[in-house]
Amino acid sequence: MPQRSPVVFSASLLALSAALLPALLFPITYLIAATGGNVAWCIPPLEGCTDITHTALKTPESHVFRVAMPFVCGLFVAVWIFACDWIGISGGAIGRREIRFRRLGVIAAIGLLVGEMVLQDRATLWILHSVGATLFFLLTYAAIVMHSRSVTELEQSHPGSLSAASLSSKRWIVRALTLMLVLAITFRIGDWSEGGRILQWLSTYSILAYVFTFALDWRGHRVTLLTPAGREHKAGS
Repeated sequence: MPQRSPVVFSASLLALSAALLPALLFPITYLIAATGGNVAWCIPPLEGCTDITHTALKTPESHVFRVAMPFVCGLFVAVWIFACDWIGISGGAIGRREIRFRRLGVIAAIGLLVGEMVLQDRATLWILHSVGATLFFLLTYAAIVMHSRSVTELEQSHPGSLSAASLSSKRWIVRALTLMLVLAITFRIGDWSEGGRILQWLSTYSILAYVFTFALDWRGHRVTLLTPAGREHKAGS
């Protein structure tokens, strides 16, 4: 079969898309839901009147959510694959830790996709949704912790691989996510649902902020998708 030209695009743009698309999607679905009376009017990250799930549970906001989420999750998969490749491109070693955070990030994205695609108002498969959402947050957190350690070592062995702002931001985001995880467990034990909803918004946007830092690191790099279908993804600069 004749080969088509490879698709090449900016790695920095990939990271920006993965961070900004969901960052815009969730407020949009909330505003649609609130306008239709499906959720209360408030500032969700501060007041905890609703969680992200319930901003996409009913129509018409659910249609927007279900169309956009496969793209969001696909971007997350691509981001974590390239995050591993980029360490090798930058001169670092790709060892077990790097392979693990890549796998965890990909599995987390798939879990999120499954968990969100079963949202169908009263027909929602809540157990499957809860498992998918929980996997996303826990596995993404683990992937972020491992990745932050990898890039810290990369910066030590290859100074200048990351900007000071990027490395500092990653460290603070990891600390914030760790605190949120402890608080989430505490709120769960204390059965404080409002606090849990607030943490869901804050932890989601903290994850997106971490993904955003990739855009600072990946400037000048390109992601190449080889065609035809079936060939493996390659990353390059």
